[in-house]
Amino acid sequence: MIHLDSGATLDIRGDERFPMASVVKLPIAIELLMQVAERKLTLDRVVWLGSADIRPCCAIERHHPNGGIARTVAELLTLAMVESDNTAADALLKLVGGVEVVQRRLRSMGFEAISVDRTEGQLLLDMAGVTNAPPPEQWTVELQRRLVAEVDRVSLSQGRVRYLSDERDTTTPVEMARLLGRLQLGDLLPPAQTQLLLDLMMQTKTGTRRLKGRLPTDAIVAHKTGTTAVVINDAGIITLPSDSKIAGRFALVVFVADGSRIAAMERVIAQLSAAAFEFFTGKAIPAPQRSAQQRRH
Repeated sequence: MIHLDSGATLDIRGDERFPMASVVKLPIAIELLMQVAERKLTLDRVVWLGSADIRPCCAIERHHPNGGIARTVAELLTLAMVESDNTAADALLKLVGGVEVVQRRLRSMGFEAISVDRTEGQLLLDMAGVTNAPPPEQWTVELQRRLVAEVDRVSLSQGRVRYLSDERDTTTPVEMARLLGRLQLGDLLPPAQTQLLLDLMMQTKTGTRRLKGRLPTDAIVAHKTGTTAVVINDAGIITLPSDSKIAGRFALVVFVADGSRIAAMERVIAQLSAAAFEFFTGKAIPAPQRSAQQRRH
């Protein structure tokens, strides 16, 4: 956690590496918008998505599982950031030049602990323990789902264990908080691109029970979530009310790797966010009301 106005910082295991999951879409978006600012790309450019470009999960796969559609860069960016669409993210990653290009940009910006190494498609297959995947040019959704379904239980478990210990596609909470802070302060992108990205992050539809879970409904949160079968993440910038004891904004990054208890992992993120908000505002957030059924149990 970094209070952006004062620079005050607090971290718990902040220098340990954790899988980013879909938080990786944030550095991909930064690379894309830098290329827009450099006039290498335009937001109205049309991208064709064939059958091998579709990834399991989210809007594009639900409506167009066999591909054969065209979307603008702006539409893909919105889908990647707001809905965490894997197809959109991989299409943008391919468009900007691949993981090496994103990695090079991060290093040039001074981020040494953010590693972007695989596409969403490759990561999902690796985590599932798939070892016999054909070249990506053949990755239809049907094939991807079949490959995962054919993995035996032991190989699936081993794949998840490897995922949690693999340094690829990981970062530290401190490094991601630094990236968020510099983004908010306008130190990464030109003003127009900075505002566009922050606006999209404020529209995020995923992870409503995480950073935003216990905050007031009118709290302003620009964030990006990450979710896998064994990891629940949220990384964002929270704007404090003007009447706060300590006003301004703070970046908060919480990465939780617990294995399977999704509800418990989300609860941890919400509790940490609420505690930070209460500290800065000087006001208690009312405890969530439990239903009659919950009280009985």
